[in-house]
Amino acid sequence: MQEVKAMDIRKDKRGFSLIELIITMAIMAVFAGAIIGGMSYINAGKTKKAAARLNNKISSIQTATMTKKGQTFLYIYRTSDGVYSTAVSSTIDTNSDGNPDYPKGFTQRSELDQCLSSGKVSGDKLCDSTVTITGKQGTGGSNSVTLSESNFLKLGYSKSTGAFNYSNDGSLDTNGEFTDVPFYSMIEMSGKEKFSIKLVKISGKHFVKKG
Repeated sequence: MQEVKAMDIRKDKRGFSLIELIITMAIMAVFAGAIIGGMSYINAGKTKKAAARLNNKISSIQTATMTKKGQTFLYIYRTSDGVYSTAVSSTIDTNSDGNPDYPKGFTQRSELDQCLSSGKVSGDKLCDSTVTITGKQGTGGSNSVTLSESNFLKLGYSKSTGAFNYSNDGSLDTNGEFTDVPFYSMIEMSGKEKFSIKLVKISGKHFVKKG
């Protein structure tokens, strides 16, 4: 009797019926939709979290500039694996007479990279490379720069007034000063969603807004 049952099982070579195949595909579609929806939700949150982190970093350099020696600048930069920020004091390097080598901070990406590679400072990751960061001048954004692996955005405060005196791509005016160069009053962060950090130059205030 057992041999007969074993033979019956071996002879039962039926595959999936059309209805069973349709049900299986429907279940797989539901799971795929749930996974894609979950990933979209996670990716949407990346931009918002990155904007909040950067907003906190800006607050920290204002405090550092007002309370510590020298001036602290915030650099926002892109690498192959994401977008980072790092705060660097103008006193990080000094020459033989004890004066800082970069009293007004770095103006070239190579200077920042050298400081990072020396281990004197380290970068904090804001987000992965799927988020695009753009600094924009004015409400129309007529003058703007998008982060790449060869540039950075640089922010700084006035030690005497607490106002922003610097927010651009590291360039100085013809007199080597901050005030007359383009001021990026908005840092736009674009991913699945778009968030921006608005910088109010005179008051030094800054806030995150959606869109």
